[in-house]
Amino acid sequence: MNITVIGLGFVGLTTSLGFSEIGHTVYGYDIDEKILKSLLEGKIPFHEPELQEVLVKNQNQNFFITRDLNEAVKKSDVIYFCVGTPYGNSGEADLTHLNEAFEEVLIDYEADIYRVFVIKSTVPPNTLNKFIKPLIKNKGYQIGKNIGLANNPEFLREGYAWSDFINADRVVIGVDDAISGEILTALYSNLKAPLFLSNTITAE
Repeated sequence: MNITVIGLGFVGLTTSLGFSEIGHTVYGYDIDEKILKSLLEGKIPFHEPELQEVLVKNQNQNFFITRDLNEAVKKSDVIYFCVGTPYGNSGEADLTHLNEAFEEVLIDYEADIYRVFVIKSTVPPNTLNKFIKPLIKNKGYQIGKNIGLANNPEFLREGYAWSDFINADRVVIGVDDAISGEILTALYSNLKAPLFLSNTITAE
């Protein structure tokens, strides 16, 4: 499958390279030019064991850095959102970057094929129902008809991120429609890990 990953920090880059390693084509996008420049030079912009070697192996093979998000989305079956959702002093997640990423993807979005939008960013339960679904519907798209929506929480430890992805002890996918569940199950089919399907709130 073809995948676009938005956000190439700790979670996004590990996810990108993980899917690349198991045979998918991945387009990585980030708004931070320093991150893009570093990756285009074949350098991981932070310390994480094993990722450097995997980047060199997959760069321009299965993993491609892009500055054209709209073009990458057009080529993709699945769109992963791995942007930061920092928690403030009050304990609430800041969804600003997540909302901005969805807004950017939906600019000139072509619903020519059924694509699944997957949130991997850490969010509070009910975020998809309360914030993301209304945003998509307000743009004129129908979830479950021309866009699928899912949550795929991450279980990555700093210093062990590559091992935690490639040797995962579980994969949790939250979906509310059958098509998205089938697509994401197929996406993970080359990864030998137990896969648990739930609804989106449970996954969140």
